[in-house]
Amino acid sequence: MILGIDIGGTTLKAGLVKDKRIIRKKTIKTGSTKKDIIDNLLDLTDSLFEKNISHIGIGCPGPADYKKGIIGDTPNLPLKGTNLKKLIRQRFRKKVLISNDAACFALGESIRLKKSNLVALTLGTGIGGGIIIDKKIYSGKGNAGEMGHTTINFKGPNSINHGDLESYISAKAIERDYNLPPEKLKSKKAWNEIGEKLGIGIANIINSLDPEIIVLGGGISNSFSLFRKGMQKQITERAISKTRTIKGKQESGILGAALQ
Repeated sequence: MILGIDIGGTTLKAGLVKDKRIIRKKTIKTGSTKKDIIDNLLDLTDSLFEKNISHIGIGCPGPADYKKGIIGDTPNLPLKGTNLKKLIRQRFRKKVLISNDAACFALGESIRLKKSNLVALTLGTGIGGGIIIDKKIYSGKGNAGEMGHTTINFKGPNSINHGDLESYISAKAIERDYNLPPEKLKSKKAWNEIGEKLGIGIANIINSLDPEIIVLGGGISNSFSLFRKGMQKQITERAISKTRTIKGKQESGILGAALQ
């Protein structure tokens, strides 16, 4: 049995995984300060911890030195310089593995869908990305998959990269552009515009990687039916090959974190 933890900008999710299935899970708010986030993470881990688990797997936003477990200057969490691996290992005396949260979601979806080559985007507080090649997370030198920071308009607003997907599709960007958080936005015109921008980014991914399937996760993916038409229009016009884009299961981040 493995304890998997998915750290997001809004929520912390964790679950016990056995035989590639989540048998128990829990979700709490992430918190806003470094102290709050660490306290909440430790409390969540403690609430599901069992002595017979083999190890703890964590998915967290990047950039980070995942091998050492040290968080970099991630834009949506105040954890820069925090050594999560050391923190969790010292508290719970178990081996700790850490990978990018979106990569963990992608791995979980790869397992769930039985796909060897897959790309995932997590649409939430920020925009994360994960790449699965031959059933394994592709990390490059360590931080591959940050497709939320690929440019769709080089004169666009600044996120980490001017005019990147995150500067248009993230929860912060949607609230900036439409004066409402995504969960309260009902305008068909607005969601069509959001979908079109997302579709441009997805077409770039298809043309670059030609995956078997693209999976969307994160809170904004709950509005899939609202932005799907605009998204698909741009994919059809711009992508050179046909690749399905679907909504994934939110718990896949836990599954991938555990089985990384």
